[in-house]
Amino acid sequence: MSRKTLIYLCLTPVFCFQISVSFAQDLQISATDYYFFHNRNSNFSIQSWIPYSTASLFSQNQFLLKELCVVSLSGSYSIKDNSVAITASHFGYSKYGVFTISSGYARTFAKRVSFGLQVHYLLHHAENYSKKSSLTFDLSLYGRVSQKAGIGASAYNPANLKYGMTGKERIPMIYLLMIDYKISNKLLLAATASKQLPGYFDISGTVCFKDRFYGFMMDFSLKSVKMQFSFWVKKMQFDVGGSFDYHLGFSPSIMMSYLFQYEKNTK
Repeated sequence: MSRKTLIYLCLTPVFCFQISVSFAQDLQISATDYYFFHNRNSNFSIQSWIPYSTASLFSQNQFLLKELCVVSLSGSYSIKDNSVAITASHFGYSKYGVFTISSGYARTFAKRVSFGLQVHYLLHHAENYSKKSSLTFDLSLYGRVSQKAGIGASAYNPANLKYGMTGKERIPMIYLLMIDYKISNKLLLAATASKQLPGYFDISGTVCFKDRFYGFMMDFSLKSVKMQFSFWVKKMQFDVGGSFDYHLGFSPSIMMSYLFQYEKNTK
């Protein structure tokens, strides 16, 4: 990593905090809302617990390599106990990459348990090779054990579908178990265990804090360390952070989101 890049990454959180102090406003978003919003891709069923609709633009540069960039645009619409969402993302660069479109529906029943289904269309492209289309889905559920604790599980590609529909290479299956405990409206602790087949096993612990117009989240796992700082300006949410893989290095990320129709979460 160059010195210029390192200085930029160190000063960005300070600059963002100065902006937040000057212009930010307090939205009544709890630590639980904040945690659910940033983990809805891991367990889609918690999307229906988020008490607002959203539109988000996300960008990540994996390991500071221009060939490994992620850009995604997502939107969700929530009403009462129902939520629908759609995401379009691209990983890679012009000569190689994967374009993904995901769409799903989640619903909460009796303010105790939620279910989610999401369908994914994947388009692989590589220079001088023909494009390959694939289709898969994920299933997820989440339940409130008490007013403060919840547990959820999800399965990505549980049918063990293959790339290219009829190809020989199978799309990885990913199983995930998550547990969260709300200490207060400002502080939440969580733990997640995940297994990819074929592939890795990982377990992580998360600290999520939200106070007035700013918040931060830290995640420690067997593979990496992640940190994120967030602040709110009117109905805009800004997230700056990154992850450090113990073997491969640093991956900075940034996201901008607009929050629609905020309703106080009574679940």
